[in-house]
Amino acid sequence: MSEFFIRLNGRLKQVKILDDQFIEVDDVRLSYSITELNHSKFILKINNNFYEAYSLKNSDGEDSIQINNVTIDLSIRSALQEKAYQLLSTSQINSEQATIVKSPMPGLVLKILKNVGDSINKGDTVMILEAMKMENEIKSNKQGKITEVFVTEGKPIEKNISLFSLK
Repeated sequence: MSEFFIRLNGRLKQVKILDDQFIEVDDVRLSYSITELNHSKFILKINNNFYEAYSLKNSDGEDSIQINNVTIDLSIRSALQEKAYQLLSTSQINSEQATIVKSPMPGLVLKILKNVGDSINKGDTVMILEAMKMENEIKSNKQGKITEVFVTEGKPIEKNISLFSLK
């Protein structure tokens, strides 16, 4: 069985291909067949109803299909691809929320170079962490403003401790 997630004009449908005769769309079992007439024209048979379908490429690179002269925007993803898409979409929605940078290793906070309210660019060094007698620069992973510093200079810290947040 193959499982896919299909967005038709923005509406998500779960499609399971059960075998070469049956599919399930959102837990509804349907009989189907697809006959390819040429590289972009097909005949779809769904529960004994026939549909003439054309595969289209939009100017923005997205896919569309035209079924009985009705154009439908289309994207097809595996279950894993859909999960990644949803996580990325959520991440973009939450990009206005603060990002917390955590310590990659245990060590001593040697120096804090940026303060709350400072604007920083991606890659700017925010603090220096001493670990195993080496100085390690802790850098910003995005552009923004420091909203909070959770540690103080001269204090030891453990791995995965929140160091600072930025928005």
